[in-house]
Amino acid sequence: MVTLKEVAQKAGVSPSTASAAIRGMDIVRPDTAKRVLDTAAKLNYQINMSARALRSGRTNIYTMLIPDLENQFYAKLANALSNELAAHGKRLIVQTNNFKKDKELEQLAQISASMCDGVFIASTHNTGREIHEALKTFPALLFDDMSPDEDAYYDSIETPSQAGMHALIRHLVSLGRKRIGIVGTFADNVKPVGKGSPTEIAFAIRQNRYDFAAQAMQAYGLPVDDAFIVSDWSVNAGIETAHQLVKQGLRFDALCCANDDLALGIIRGLLECGVRVPEDVAVTGFDGIAPGSFTTPTLTTISSDYQGMAQTAIDMMESQVEQPDEHTMPRRIIVGFQLLQRESTLGFGAGKD
Repeated sequence: MVTLKEVAQKAGVSPSTASAAIRGMDIVRPDTAKRVLDTAAKLNYQINMSARALRSGRTNIYTMLIPDLENQFYAKLANALSNELAAHGKRLIVQTNNFKKDKELEQLAQISASMCDGVFIASTHNTGREIHEALKTFPALLFDDMSPDEDAYYDSIETPSQAGMHALIRHLVSLGRKRIGIVGTFADNVKPVGKGSPTEIAFAIRQNRYDFAAQAMQAYGLPVDDAFIVSDWSVNAGIETAHQLVKQGLRFDALCCANDDLALGIIRGLLECGVRVPEDVAVTGFDGIAPGSFTTPTLTTISSDYQGMAQTAIDMMESQVEQPDEHTMPRRIIVGFQLLQRESTLGFGAGKD
């Protein structure tokens, strides 16, 4: 097995400098750090995590719990977090729970006994209180925590639902669209179960986007239609909803969807029924996932600042890990976003990224 001393000798630095470079410490010059890391990779140097943990109490390994990787939002978030951690010499282990509450609780129960420094959680099931009961004092950070204030135990990074939905409605109004439908809410008495379906926390997230879009429409003096109840936020749900709207006699010139999957399904369903997008109906999404950039038409959407989300999450997590006694009131940080104006609202050939 290659030793740290051998890596240092080959890279022409001292063992302490090699160690600092591999740990991603800022005291090492970038060119020196790159030389050390390249040398370590060529020699297939493997860090002894157990020995490091015993010496420092840190492993530089983090865990992320998400519902699944098929959902492009979670996949994009996990990728951004993994890349940002890697840039700091840290690693990310991603675990999925297939939208199952019990499986997530089981994962949480195992976390504190695992060899990681902290856990990032995108939960669609459990409140901060329930997560705290499982983790106790173990460092954790949540994404889109919809827990009521009395159940909020952890820092949370939140997507810009309010500002984003307002930007989409403003964009549609600027194009002269006045009959706007909001797609993505659920009936109060219907909370479907199954993969991709809303749970208590996910239900709150989805309802928030509907409410924010409705607020924006009211601010412009536009009527709000409550008819667009969907079973989940999938492409198939969007296709089915589009078919139903056309059968009912399509009375809208724009549809503002709560996420990109729904919007892509809406576009597909409208086109199948002979409805032109955007000539007859403009369509918008939310999340900025990759498929929206190469579909026909390309999708106008809100893209959250995933890199900024990852950077902020890591900074907040590090403050917990390094200074646990100073962490008091939970912080909620809303990240920035970009309105991507594309063909689904502007027409063919518009909005090249």
